[in-house]
Amino acid sequence: MTADGISTGATATIAASDAVLCRATGLVKEFPTSGGGLLSRGGSFRAVDDVDLEIRRGETLALVGESGSGKSTAARLVARLMEPTSGTIEFEGRDVTSLRGRDLHAFRSDVQVIFQDPFSSLNPKHTVERLVTAPLRYQNRKVPGGVRDFTRQLMERVGLNPDHSDRYPSQFSGGQAQRIGIARALAVGPKLVVCDEAVSALDVSVQAQVINLLTTLQRDEGFAYLFIAHDLAVVRQIATRISVMSRGAIVETGDRDRVFESPQHEYTRTLLAAVPRINPEWDRRRRAAEKARREAARTAASDPARPDTATEAS
Repeated sequence: MTADGISTGATATIAASDAVLCRATGLVKEFPTSGGGLLSRGGSFRAVDDVDLEIRRGETLALVGESGSGKSTAARLVARLMEPTSGTIEFEGRDVTSLRGRDLHAFRSDVQVIFQDPFSSLNPKHTVERLVTAPLRYQNRKVPGGVRDFTRQLMERVGLNPDHSDRYPSQFSGGQAQRIGIARALAVGPKLVVCDEAVSALDVSVQAQVINLLTTLQRDEGFAYLFIAHDLAVVRQIATRISVMSRGAIVETGDRDRVFESPQHEYTRTLLAAVPRINPEWDRRRRAAEKARREAARTAASDPARPDTATEAS
């Protein structure tokens, strides 16, 4: 476990099956662009450019890249929140690229999304109870065990007080609101959860708690994550494999440790070089000072005749 409380490599140790749960092949997403004048023709911008992805059962595939690289758009295509311009998406061997109506509803039982900003993704006029059970109502499914008990159980699983099920999103902190979003995603028993920058808006200490929660839930339920992030320090804690995106295209994919220790693409090396690193000498001095303070405090506690020892040492 790291100093900030994140379980190092917890998810990476999960024995993911080699079976492919979701496969995207040749995904392209183009957006129209307006011309520069009344008589000029508009063009198009290719946000996702011929992307291939494989997500295996029980693993965490991290899709990383700088802002504007296309990673969130690619994730939304996989979750069928956007229509691809071209390419195919297969889920459990079935082509789901063009699903509509009831078939699309059924697909969304298997694939859920946790968004970056919990407050913008949670209806402020709805209570936690209504928010958590919304996916089931949307799919016309019966709530197991009744709405109240079902909500309370989910709230306990994500570390929230079940007695607060009648509260509104504005009555929770950012980290707590994100846990509501996680509970909502769990409600339908998904096989794949897309985390679209799910911890980037949280404080570092809260990030650690939410990452540990995501790791525990994956271990218990066995679902896979498509984890979208730009923070490689976070990615290293949770990813099983990593795909690196630049300008809409995948430039490198590999096991987490291989990508971090032996990056093959120049863009990947540039991303890794930008990760803040602690000066080893500063870290050594900090640890030595902390050790000295702890020893001084123990000495003061065991020797009443020297009440000012700890003060002097500090």
